[in-house]
Amino acid sequence: MLTRSALLDAAAREVDAHGYGSVAMRHVARAADVTTGALTFHFPTKSDLFAEVAELGLTRMRERADEVARLPVAPLRRISLLVLALLELLHDDVVARAAVRLSRELPGTGDWSDSWLPAGREMLRRADEAGQLREGVTPDAVAEMTLHLVAGTEMCAHGGAPASDGGDGDGGPGGGAGGARFAALCDLLLYGASALRPPDPAPDPPRTASPRTASGENT
Repeated sequence: MLTRSALLDAAAREVDAHGYGSVAMRHVARAADVTTGALTFHFPTKSDLFAEVAELGLTRMRERADEVARLPVAPLRRISLLVLALLELLHDDVVARAAVRLSRELPGTGDWSDSWLPAGREMLRRADEAGQLREGVTPDAVAEMTLHLVAGTEMCAHGGAPASDGGDGDGGPGGGAGGARFAALCDLLLYGASALRPPDPAPDPPRTASPRTASGENT
């Protein structure tokens, strides 16, 4: 017999792929390989089922934000790590992605950013107090930029590899070359608002010089 968690996963996959308005209980039952009666035993109505999917996904985002908030790093670095952590979660966790979609499509779900943005605002407030923001840059302005950045990552993560991944089989945006490119993008945006320089990246591996470079010609 499927567990309640497995039924929620099946529902999340359906709404992630098709949207709330296009999914019926029979679709979820078929995806979970159970009868509709077995599904409605656990979740009497469609709204009951997807409200729980949304709450579970938002809770996971909230927990991830709380984990990052406890990291022993500088506040501005923390907000960068929060964006990366949310990207990884949205790429890997279909329930989290479904929760974002449901927050737009299921009335009464609330805004998905409420699950993590308050923690981000606190990180930025602390960064400002520590003198880590450039003069004239406010925590609210950086919070708004961060919100747009995370919303963009959600659109990229939905249903497949994000644009930053390039489809080059590097294991997804949570790691490999795609993850490194996105981390560089976070640093570009966040440290552009900063009074600090971004942390030095790991050095690139040595490359063989081209014939023009080796001969001393300009490239």
